[in-house]
Amino acid sequence: MTIKAISVIIVDNHITLKRFSHDADQAKYEAIIASREHLLPWLPWARFYDSPKQMEEFTESQIKAFDDGRIIGYDIFYDGSFAGSIDLHDISEANHSAEIGYWLNFDQTGKGIMTKVTSAITSYAFNELNFHRITILAATKNTASCAIPERLGFDREGTLRGAIILDNIYYDEAVYAKIKTER
Repeated sequence: MTIKAISVIIVDNHITLKRFSHDADQAKYEAIIASREHLLPWLPWARFYDSPKQMEEFTESQIKAFDDGRIIGYDIFYDGSFAGSIDLHDISEANHSAEIGYWLNFDQTGKGIMTKVTSAITSYAFNELNFHRITILAATKNTASCAIPERLGFDREGTLRGAIILDNIYYDEAVYAKIKTER
């Protein structure tokens, strides 16, 4: 299984996914800063971007990981404006599986964007990349993040107790999965 991801996925008339590139660095940096309070309880990486240069360096690492097939990552654009990011990571070619991770600019929440994007990347992973299993992990107290796989028919397989630490607090993590044959 050699992973060759496409560069653009059209989700609908409003939403486009574009592979990670430097084109979105400034907009992504500004979205993280503007959404930091919203993101930090669940995504501690948001605190580490204190300059556009750090975003550029991070993007460079993501582009290399994309080119190497270790991450299949996309910036989300809603009506042409940067809205967030989604990726397939922890890719196992041997097991034909991956995990989805996502975040959305706080100003773009409540529009159904992430549900549509997650559905699209799941379909892409099953139909084009021939993955067998897709997982989503989320802190159980992050109800917005948990709602996405629940809406999309992912099965909640269980809870990993005390599995993640965020700001020195241990949280349980819900494990959601979908198998290709269960679509």
